[in-house]
Amino acid sequence: MSTSQATSVMEEPVELPLKEVLPGILMFTLPVDYGIDHVNIYLIRESEGWCLFDTGADCEAARALWLRALEGPLAAGLTRIIVSHHHPDHLGLAVWLHERTGATILMREEERTVAGQTHVPSADDRAYCIDFMCRHGVAPEDAQQVVGGVLQSNMACAVPARVEPLEAGQTLRIGEHVFEVLVLGGHSIAQICLYAPKLKLLLTGDQLLERITPNIGVWPYGETDPLPRYLDSLRTIAALDIEHVLPAHHDVYHAGVKRAHGLVAHHQKALRKFMARLGAGGMNATELGYAVYGAQSDPLHAYLAMGETLAHLLWLERSGYVRHEETPAATRWYPVTAAGEEPTLTLSGDMSR
Repeated sequence: MSTSQATSVMEEPVELPLKEVLPGILMFTLPVDYGIDHVNIYLIRESEGWCLFDTGADCEAARALWLRALEGPLAAGLTRIIVSHHHPDHLGLAVWLHERTGATILMREEERTVAGQTHVPSADDRAYCIDFMCRHGVAPEDAQQVVGGVLQSNMACAVPARVEPLEAGQTLRIGEHVFEVLVLGGHSIAQICLYAPKLKLLLTGDQLLERITPNIGVWPYGETDPLPRYLDSLRTIAALDIEHVLPAHHDVYHAGVKRAHGLVAHHQKALRKFMARLGAGGMNATELGYAVYGAQSDPLHAYLAMGETLAHLLWLERSGYVRHEETPAATRWYPVTAAGEEPTLTLSGDMSR
């Protein structure tokens, strides 16, 4: 595997965070101006130009790198833009790149819909999101701050007016390679991954990261019960013959199936922590999240902890370990003492009982 800046598919060396990871497949590492500081996107050579997988976040530094690349080693232009999911470090520059290159945008319609919802466009939408967060224990002033600005600055981006859909099981020929489309849930409502059987290569977006765990959460919009779908996605990945994993963050790696098993173990440990910390007197999702993850330093992290906690509570409730009670203003969760043994997750089945 080559890791040089100047690659066999480039006409000349160029000082860009662009490297060839397999013949005809480039990784372009772009800066992100919030949260994690970078995102990897990928380009696959076609006869007419380059097919792009994800776009990078819409920030000034990323646009500047794109302009240099399109004037240099990517001067052949873009043929297609495949967007794995709606998060702005993946979708953020899709509209801008489409307008500059004319490349068609391909993504799931569910992801495009959720991308629009992150803008919280109406007063009713804002009221619903604030009520959702407050019901689960977020302080009203933090909920106001998240809905009033944090969502727009961290989760929203330009949304394509139209896209070409991608279907599970669809075959895409991209240059010399054939990819199978996987539609996987959990981290987002219908994330696209691409698998090339002959290359034993998986383009994962955020679905399978080596160094960090993708956030699996319940939000006012999008996936309503994400953890079972995420575990299903790991089963799908673990059944593949994988040598090369091309992730959205950190480095290309090779132990994809091992990592799928590791992520299952991570969520099993998290479920047991939530059970152990859930007080007999009941807790809301924010209280329990703080008990497990610690107090959060800002409204965005409080929001993320709440969503992740809810995802695990829903799994525990379905499995008989916890229950919830509703009042007009709040949802509280309680342990079910008769549940017995601790939850066990495996890639052959996600419930212990």
